[in-house]
Amino acid sequence: MPEPTSYDPGTFCWADLVVPDLDAARTFYGGLYGWEFQTEATPGGEYVMAFKNGKVVAGIGQPVSDDESIAWNTYVRVDDVDATAATAADLGGTVVVDPTDAMEAGRLAFIAAPGGETFGLWQPKNHSGAGLVGEHGSVVWNELMTRDLPKTVDFYSGLLGWTVRTGPVPGTDMEYSVANAGDTMAAGIATMDDNSPPDMAPHWLIYFEVDDCEASAAAVKDLGGTVLVPPMSVPDVGTFATIQDPGGAVSAIMTSAPMPSS
Repeated sequence: MPEPTSYDPGTFCWADLVVPDLDAARTFYGGLYGWEFQTEATPGGEYVMAFKNGKVVAGIGQPVSDDESIAWNTYVRVDDVDATAATAADLGGTVVVDPTDAMEAGRLAFIAAPGGETFGLWQPKNHSGAGLVGEHGSVVWNELMTRDLPKTVDFYSGLLGWTVRTGPVPGTDMEYSVANAGDTMAAGIATMDDNSPPDMAPHWLIYFEVDDCEASAAAVKDLGGTVLVPPMSVPDVGTFATIQDPGGAVSAIMTSAPMPSS
């Protein structure tokens, strides 16, 4: 599904960056991914739409309050934002941004899960989500880092109807969980253990596909960013690295392993 026109409920459909310096973000991500940009006026200020190969891939906006984090946000497609937000609260989550209309684009809310990680809910109107995925410069995967897998599974299964399966990662001694929304892979869930930094809070991590992870990691440094976790490879999965842009937002880059031939 490299050029989706719609998304199934329970799957991630959109990502946007919150950062004070829009010009710096354009320079960094334009250099890293070859993005082109279109700026739109909104009631909260400017919002930048990023394009790759003529398809919209992500958004960039500015904080609306002093306590808003500089970060990448990820959004799950839902049929009814208001009902889903109410369910999140019933399941022990917190509604941190009440359901609100994003003009004619859609309706959104932000949720903090019981573990503390935040994510957006998106009910589309004129904007269904990213028009390109899984290709250079576009989102390819969303991954949750959690410290309590059973609690996490209970929350997201109850909220989004996910089914979660856990199994070994090929070539490692690790286990990894994959969440499905119906027949569609929706996200990955990795459990932090004693080897994880003790101050690392549960969080969602967005992966962007790149043609060459090693070359893109070098470009991150050249563009003033930081490579937090250098490129590493997992058999049959790909090569990936964790990066931080000059403004402080963290994401990941990944060169996916080739799909096996049938």
